[in-house]
Amino acid sequence: MAPPPQKVVILAVCILGLSTAFVWSRYYKSAAFERPFHFSILTFLFSGLALSAYARYILRLESSYAPLTNGNASTKTFLADILRSSLRLRSLSPSFALLLFCMVARTVLYWRTIRTIHCSWDGLQAFLPFLLIIYDILELRPTRLPRHGHEAQGRAAGAAWAFAKYAVVALLWALAATDTLLLSERTTGAICPGGAHIERLIPLAQLVTLALDAAILSQVGKLRQGNEGQSKTWHFLGSLFLTSAAVLTFLAVWSSFDRVNFRWNVFLTWLAVGDLIIDSIAVTVAIVSAVYLLGCFHATLVSLLLTVTSIFVYLQWRIMDGTMIKVWSNWWGLVTGVWLFLGAGVLLHLGKAATFHLQPSGEGVISRNRYGLYALLAFLLIFCQAIFMSPGGFRPTPAPIITNARSESDTWIARARKSKSLKEAVSEYRARYGIPPPPNFDKWYNFAISVNSPVIDTFDQIHADLLPYWGTLPSVLRQRTTHLLEHPSLSMGGIIIEDGKIEISPHIHGTHRWMMDVTKDMVEPFAQWLPDMQLAFNLDDECRVSVPLDRMKAYTEEGLKARARLSAKQKLLPFSNTQEPPWLKEYLNADKSIWDEKSPWFLDRSKRQIFYEWISPTCPAGSPVNKYRWWNKKAECLGCSAPHMTYGFVSNWTLSGDLCHQPDLAYLHGVLLSPSAMSPSHTLFPVFSQSRLYNFADILYPSPWNFGEKVEFENNKSIPLDQKLNSVYWRGASSDGFAIHGAWQTFLRARFVHMAAKAKISVRAKSLFNLIPSRRDLLSSLRSTSTSSSPSSQNTPTVGDSLTVNVSFVGNFNRCDERDCAAEHVTFYSSPTAEPPPSLDFQEHWRHRHLIDLDGAAFSGRFLPFLKSGSLPYRAALFRTWWEERVHAWRHFVPLDVRLGDLWGAVSYLGGPGQAEADEIALAGREWALDALRKEDMQVYMFRLLLEWGRLVDDRRDDLGFAL
Repeated sequence: MAPPPQKVVILAVCILGLSTAFVWSRYYKSAAFERPFHFSILTFLFSGLALSAYARYILRLESSYAPLTNGNASTKTFLADILRSSLRLRSLSPSFALLLFCMVARTVLYWRTIRTIHCSWDGLQAFLPFLLIIYDILELRPTRLPRHGHEAQGRAAGAAWAFAKYAVVALLWALAATDTLLLSERTTGAICPGGAHIERLIPLAQLVTLALDAAILSQVGKLRQGNEGQSKTWHFLGSLFLTSAAVLTFLAVWSSFDRVNFRWNVFLTWLAVGDLIIDSIAVTVAIVSAVYLLGCFHATLVSLLLTVTSIFVYLQWRIMDGTMIKVWSNWWGLVTGVWLFLGAGVLLHLGKAATFHLQPSGEGVISRNRYGLYALLAFLLIFCQAIFMSPGGFRPTPAPIITNARSESDTWIARARKSKSLKEAVSEYRARYGIPPPPNFDKWYNFAISVNSPVIDTFDQIHADLLPYWGTLPSVLRQRTTHLLEHPSLSMGGIIIEDGKIEISPHIHGTHRWMMDVTKDMVEPFAQWLPDMQLAFNLDDECRVSVPLDRMKAYTEEGLKARARLSAKQKLLPFSNTQEPPWLKEYLNADKSIWDEKSPWFLDRSKRQIFYEWISPTCPAGSPVNKYRWWNKKAECLGCSAPHMTYGFVSNWTLSGDLCHQPDLAYLHGVLLSPSAMSPSHTLFPVFSQSRLYNFADILYPSPWNFGEKVEFENNKSIPLDQKLNSVYWRGASSDGFAIHGAWQTFLRARFVHMAAKAKISVRAKSLFNLIPSRRDLLSSLRSTSTSSSPSSQNTPTVGDSLTVNVSFVGNFNRCDERDCAAEHVTFYSSPTAEPPPSLDFQEHWRHRHLIDLDGAAFSGRFLPFLKSGSLPYRAALFRTWWEERVHAWRHFVPLDVRLGDLWGAVSYLGGPGQAEADEIALAGREWALDALRKEDMQVYMFRLLLEWGRLVDDRRDDLGFAL
């Protein structure tokens, strides 16, 4: 049989390589891979049609083609012809049944792996050539290539030696590839639970999947290299893929009887549909190319092309994010990197020699080893690329960011109190915000001056929060406020201000009454200067108002028009005495039945993911969150964090809270994945909240938790900075979400505690940014995680130049269902019967240099005490509070990305060579907190906020203002 044209073979190789590279470049960002059943069904369907079409309409042009159907038969449709031809095959042969089982089983196992991808092992695909050659060794079968007219020598000793040599090289190459992926791994810290859970079997499922892939390749290779007519082989394979698609469709329909599965299987977004079609077509092209090449080359050679291409794409990712240069700067990483390339060249040489029976006798040394030389040259080129294209160089530090932050902070603080008199303050207000200040601005100014407020002019947060509400009529704002207070089941607390007196709505649960009592205490000193108003305060931790972008733009545009009308007014009026319609108060005297009233405007979204329903609509259509889905909970999306990070450290704290460029955070924060209590609305209700996500529209106000000093720094417990332990300290509860269906495994606090447990070995301050651990350190780390992951509750003293880690959850896990509570207990406390560490005195924090602040169900109330303590506070948070604009990253605290990939780099630098800068940040944070974050400063902010709000809800707001 004549061999295929060389150009066609080369073209097939190029198509296979390019399609594989395309698919792998989209692996983490495509919604297709998150839906293995949808993806596999569509891919098998397209592949089956393509293979059958090739057999029927292309192979008929070959002289050896034998039609399977009667040539006098009537013409059928394209699809009908293919299906009819396929059904005539002996589809129930043992080979067909084996391949069908392998394809369906590997899809099911892949689906199981994807569901808990964070328990998987990376790089196992590199063992595919090794498994294939092991199959051949076990069979010791000849490799028959009828298209080339060659017959292997069967069970000859030469073939056995060749197979054994290839197996050894393939094994060493696979180990090098896996080790390279391990050394360059950038993970989110997602947790594989301890104990006897099905998640622990995911690596076994991967190994079985890999064995099934090897079996499929081996069997398809046999078929393609067999003596049976090629058209029948292509029809056979087409029928196989179509049958596999049918079986998987049946399984998917069967699973849809479950309500949750039905929604997942049927209700697909347009983004998911597009990704499924694009990637299914790409994989189909790769499959058809691979099937063609399996008739020309041994299966090991085809698998090598697939694995090398996937690893090359991975290396490009890691080169661009600066990881590979750190890996190859370590001797072990360099050795594995060289062998990764050299081994691929050797395997290519061995595989090609075995396939074509090349004889080395007529070749020189260079010619015989040309593939190895090509591989070394490729490594040198890639290494040079890593040097010149990696951002930040070998060992970046946050020093330049700190210097820049110090300058920006000094400028902000200077502008914050630019005005030295009421006249200057009025003028500065108009210059900054384009409108006159609200009525009674002079009373606010005198109050601020009386308490020595360091901030007089800069209240951008207030104006940003209220701008959309300028686009809503005052009467509508009043009606919506009343609606909130008429439905106490929404967990809203009411403050009613009338004639300078404050009343608290009676419809508040006793557990939350303290919040309104403290808020009343905050407002009372200046209530006499406020107009009559009613205020609805969010009593839950989670924020409540998420307005889609198009509506928010409309509100903002109308708000700017309203402010422009006010700016043009020459005569300004004081607050009105009455409104039309007036504030309603009938609900104040309602009986207990008011608790049964349900609002149609707010939806219960507790214990379920909210990201794609409540975050995505607030973002532009072209933003990453609406363009792709980062479904892999394990892999860190460096491109997602790139807009707010420089050289691996947060350089734009404000932007780090914007979720529109961070689709990966859908799975990495408790409130986004499984909030304990979430009742949001898409309508612009005037809800005052202690904190909010960047993409929500709640109005921020000073927290009663901080004003009421629920946790506070006691000055008599102060410890000089040079006497503090050089340790990382955190104690707390797993409160950042409700743990159900394993959701806790990617919660922020859980990931942090787990990372700290893995870093129980001392972090040497002088071993900075050495991201490539020694083999001993790596084994030590693995031993640490495989034994007890529970950090000691005792203080770990510093030794020499070392940093120590003192981190643990305390108490039992309560925000979880029974299964997840048990899993959390075993994972963090080592065994089901272990006693949890007890809570310690809050003042214990001040003995440690490095204090970590993390989001809980919302913001953490500890941060302000941390600032005042003189220790160095680190903050990883998505929730923003009233003081965001006045507390500055890298000037008063150390910002951390919520993925926590920068945690140990920042700690190592600031606990070692950057200790002088750390001391300066800690001192600046303490001094600024004592100056600008006092209870009096909270009142100054609240006074100004309520003056602005009083103007917004006044029917004559276009005429209200203060003028000298």
